[in-house]
Amino acid sequence: MAARDFIRLMRPHQWYKNFLVYLAVVFAGTPGTWPWTTIPYVFVWTNYIPLTLGFLTFCAISSSGYIMNDIKDLEEDAAHPEKKNRPLPSGAVSKGAAFALSAILMTAGLVTAWLLDPLFFLIVLVYIGNSQAYNFYLRKWAVIDVVTIAFGFILRAVSGAFLIRVQFTSWLVIGVFFVALVLGFGKRKNELQLLGQNAAAHKNVLQQYSESMLDQGITMSATWVVLFYALYTYENFRLTMETQPVMWTVPIVAGIVMRYVYLIQSGSPVGRKPHLAVKDKGMLGGLILFLVVLLWTLFFWQPVFEFFVHLLP
Repeated sequence: MAARDFIRLMRPHQWYKNFLVYLAVVFAGTPGTWPWTTIPYVFVWTNYIPLTLGFLTFCAISSSGYIMNDIKDLEEDAAHPEKKNRPLPSGAVSKGAAFALSAILMTAGLVTAWLLDPLFFLIVLVYIGNSQAYNFYLRKWAVIDVVTIAFGFILRAVSGAFLIRVQFTSWLVIGVFFVALVLGFGKRKNELQLLGQNAAAHKNVLQQYSESMLDQGITMSATWVVLFYALYTYENFRLTMETQPVMWTVPIVAGIVMRYVYLIQSGSPVGRKPHLAVKDKGMLGGLILFLVVLLWTLFFWQPVFEFFVHLLP
């Protein structure tokens, strides 16, 4: 059993989901216009200490859950065309060693969560309960399985607000929820595309889904992502539109969402492996452009505008 196999067992490629804890520092409150009377949360470096520890906590907890899920699904994964190469079904790691690693990660995550903040600890406990309810029960029903996964996304995002003592808004909850639904329905769609007639043999819930039903779920969720983000930018910045034109990012978000839906519909493995999205030039370019324009319009529109006014009077 090589160390590389234990790392693979923890699925570090899934840790991108845990970056949701950092959302609170970007969207906390409504940043004032330039010049700032108080420094925005995103530029206060001390906020990143608890957030990073929270990120690592969720990495440990989620990896522990992934391992327990692999132990439970060992026989099904051994017959899967892709999952059979995972450390457990391939025999690279024994069940005993996997269980021990899961227990160590769970203990480390819970201790860190408790030391960070009691409320954060409670959120982690709810996350664990939600994950185990999914693994052992809720994954059996169509739609409920995806909604349960989306709830886990919400818990990650909300936890960041508790770690830096800011108030989370309904916009954060709603936005994360519908993004998670796009990812969840997209994964089910790609699984059906990959497994075809044998889908139900690998994952029982797939027999309850049809591609047309999943297409409707993807379309609905993607529409709500763009709509609620547009409403968020208008509601929170309508009085400062001239100095914080954050609505400029709405077309970029729409483009990113449409590109992701295109990748799902074209059969790209991005649907069942969202972390591969950064390897798509369209998705990567869109994400970079979104971050640049968001930071510019949210925090630096006025100083940049004044700079060019002085440079080119």
